[in-house]
Amino acid sequence: KTAKLHFADEEYYLTSEYLLKLASNASKLFESSEAHEKRLLLKMTLQNLELKGKIARYDWINPFDKIAFYASRQAWLRG
Repeated sequence: KTAKLHFADEEYYLTSEYLLKLASNASKLFESSEAHEKRLLLKMTLQNLELKGKIARYDWINPFDKIAFYASRQAWLRG
């Protein structure tokens, strides 16, 4: 049972690390994606999309709201 818990804990950290790396390259990935992939990404991460002239308004879907919040602050990063 302890081995299973250790494996689950390790999987959690690997997944978290992967997601953070993915998030740090999100703009590059988005720009290089096909239109249908961009639509899917927007659908998965944003809600209440609204376009007023040239200004796009949106709300982040959880947990992306927290990622966006902390990404705008360097203090949470170790280094």
